[in-house]
Amino acid sequence: MQQFNITRGIKGFVRLYNYGYNHTRMITKEAKERMRILVFWKAHGFKATKDAFKVSRSSLFAWQSVYRAGDRKLEALNPGTQSRHTQQRRDVDHRIVTEIRRLRTQVCPNMGKDKVRIFLDEFCAEHGLKTISVSTIGRVIKDKKIFHHRIKVSHFGKIKGVKKRKKLRKPKEFVNATPGDLVEIDTVVRFIQQVKRYVITAVDVSSRYTFAWSYQRLNSANAKDFFRRLELACPFQIKHVQTDNGSEFCKYFTSYLREQNTIHFWNYKGQPYKNGHIEKYNRTIQEEFIDWNEILLDDPTLFNPKLMDYLLWYNTKRPHWSLRLQSPVGSMLTTNTLSRMRWTDTRI
Repeated sequence: MQQFNITRGIKGFVRLYNYGYNHTRMITKEAKERMRILVFWKAHGFKATKDAFKVSRSSLFAWQSVYRAGDRKLEALNPGTQSRHTQQRRDVDHRIVTEIRRLRTQVCPNMGKDKVRIFLDEFCAEHGLKTISVSTIGRVIKDKKIFHHRIKVSHFGKIKGVKKRKKLRKPKEFVNATPGDLVEIDTVVRFIQQVKRYVITAVDVSSRYTFAWSYQRLNSANAKDFFRRLELACPFQIKHVQTDNGSEFCKYFTSYLREQNTIHFWNYKGQPYKNGHIEKYNRTIQEEFIDWNEILLDDPTLFNPKLMDYLLWYNTKRPHWSLRLQSPVGSMLTTNTLSRMRWTDTRI
């Protein structure tokens, strides 16, 4: 009589079956090891078991009793939870919590825990309460969520609703392989005779192609104007942009990126190294051009044309160590990531 196996030819069926069997019965490696030690103990005695596995007599009898109480099932030897039976709870007087809430919401919005400690010690002395440490105050603030949220009021006296949107961050698995996959943008601020002047800069992470433009004012409208100029200057399509959390990269700038189907990544606060390419370029452009032409910054109509001459040399002639001593344009032409016909396109 010929027998047929219905699972024959199904790749991975046995592995899936074993996974399901172990998952439903939760047989861990520790349970299998304990069973092996118990079998060895019954066969060779306690002295040999102690020398071989460094296990005590009390552990062996404990495992044996647990195994018998569990109807001699292997999953009964699974290690139990290691947590405490009675969890320690923070016991803080409700009057102290009320005072912390008053200090952080009425006296001084979101007062720090070290400053709260000073006023709280006086409160505890007046009411005969035991003082608490600074770390405990911080835990109480976090547990009770004692935070003051600012309320915007219009000139009509109406309370405005505050809408908090989650900013899109660059994924860890993101890879920029071709020019335009990721362009980092930042702003250089300089003081000229006690007046601020701004140079918005951009660098393509893949090709190191750069662009910059000077403005007398820094706002989202000028940032939008900068991106439109950047699109005309770049010989490739920009797919992703990463900026810091400056206000100039909001409103008109983000709305224009949305129209162009360009994804906007926001860098994390306090982590400029994650926007490292543009930070390095800001230092380079200041040392090589801005410091030498600072006197022209007061008038962008004089500064920007000269800046364009520098950028033309930077992108087409200046060698880069990261590009094997080639210029950004030369590297793109060498690696065939940029068509030579692009430079003769009359639409640019």
